[in-house]
Amino acid sequence: MLRSLIKLAAFLVAGILVYNYFFGTAEEKAQSKEIFSDIKDLTKSAVGLLKSERQKFDEGKYDDAVDKIGGLIDNLKGKAEKLEDNRELLDQIADLQSQQRSLETKLGSPGVQSYGNEGQRVVADSAQRREIEDDWKTLVEKTERVMQEMDRRADSGQ
Repeated sequence: MLRSLIKLAAFLVAGILVYNYFFGTAEEKAQSKEIFSDIKDLTKSAVGLLKSERQKFDEGKYDDAVDKIGGLIDNLKGKAEKLEDNRELLDQIADLQSQQRSLETKLGSPGVQSYGNEGQRVVADSAQRREIEDDWKTLVEKTERVMQEMDRRADSGQ
């Protein structure tokens, strides 16, 4: 019930933004353009963040990378709620959140050991390491696709 209300509210906000973008006063149009440009700026900066976190993950800094991508996904969700026809994006973001939680669970499993001052984790079992790396790669690729879609929608003013 609450989820439906939140979706309805997000849909209404997106509808108002699109209406204001095309039919609003000059101030409302400017405000809508600012929101759409914020979404575009977010996706551009997020791509850079993803690339740096991918490199950190490759170096074995799993916890930090997974935490940061979780924050990025949350930020994407907030921006996606402002877009029109956002149902598909919100579903994709929910899937990303689920995959991120699954990856966090795997990193907390017994085969993963902490080391160093920063609490970084290392995976002793090479099969488990490959599985975690494959999950990470999938999560990053799907996140990039969602960001590209949001960027495309922001460019087209949707």
